[in-house]
Amino acid sequence: MLPVGYLPCTQDPPSGANMARVIDEIVAEAQAVEASGWDGCFITEHHQQADGYLPNPLLMAGLVGMKTRRIKVGTCVLLLPLYHPVHVAEDCAMIDLATQGRLVLSIGVGYQPHDFEAFGVPIAERATRTEEALEILRRSWTGERFSFSGKHFHYADMRVTPAPLQKPGVPVWMAAWTPPGLRRAGRMAEGWIADPVQSLPVIKDFASRYRAAASSAGRKPFICLMRDAVIADSMQQAETQSGPTMYTHRFYFQYGAYMPDDYLKDVKSPQELSFQKCARDRLIVGSPDDCLEQLRRWQEEIRPDYLIIRFRQPGGPPHERALEAIRLFGERVIPRL
Repeated sequence: MLPVGYLPCTQDPPSGANMARVIDEIVAEAQAVEASGWDGCFITEHHQQADGYLPNPLLMAGLVGMKTRRIKVGTCVLLLPLYHPVHVAEDCAMIDLATQGRLVLSIGVGYQPHDFEAFGVPIAERATRTEEALEILRRSWTGERFSFSGKHFHYADMRVTPAPLQKPGVPVWMAAWTPPGLRRAGRMAEGWIADPVQSLPVIKDFASRYRAAASSAGRKPFICLMRDAVIADSMQQAETQSGPTMYTHRFYFQYGAYMPDDYLKDVKSPQELSFQKCARDRLIVGSPDDCLEQLRRWQEEIRPDYLIIRFRQPGGPPHERALEAIRLFGERVIPRL
């Protein structure tokens, strides 16, 4: 069975006035995920957003871990170049110990300039900082003394304690959607996370590039597929409920996040991006049987090792409907994957 994780909404537009409620809802959705046969819950990260976007995915993952017993908890993604790697190593070790080895650290290099400006980190250094930090994480988690001298970080005869429960350390998955990023994921990480925006042919090309890079580095490829989903009693009902998801994807389209593909060749504006166009080999939508049929096509074409599903966007659906979707997907789709 393909393991499936859940990505909750971590913001409260327009002003972030109810972030305490958002945290409570994340915990409740994670508990529903655990009760419904899902495999994990993963938290994302951005900074200084007016809608209160949660800025600390490791802390939130640890909170979820303390309110659950079985599921993996993790980041998706933590913006590693914004952090001191020793702090990340220590925090990961504590969460991994506290959750009995359930932590997954998913990382990214970042892309929003204001995330970097807030921490005084030049965005031009994001790749080299990420590579050095990941090397330091791996050495830190051994529990042994080590020295390191790089462009950004320098340590002499240092030992980081405690060590995480998982050996040789917490698994690291890396998000990427550019050729250099895919090569980096294949060379350095235990897994690659595909973004939820691109169509199946684009992701298939990315997967091929990543697998080649992993093979060249002597690593076993591991692909985590992310998808936005709208599950309902029927395709018609899913379309009716798809407003928040379509708003998000039109935003992605407007700001150039979509890679060119045959599905979009006649789409000239966000307003022309219809539900029907996004439903084809991009979103997972419709009844449980519809969603299962679409995911089986993704399985056949991409051969993922893990799946992360997002039901809630900043604009909705509301928490109660998300809980219903979690239960429905857990009962009717996951056991049949």
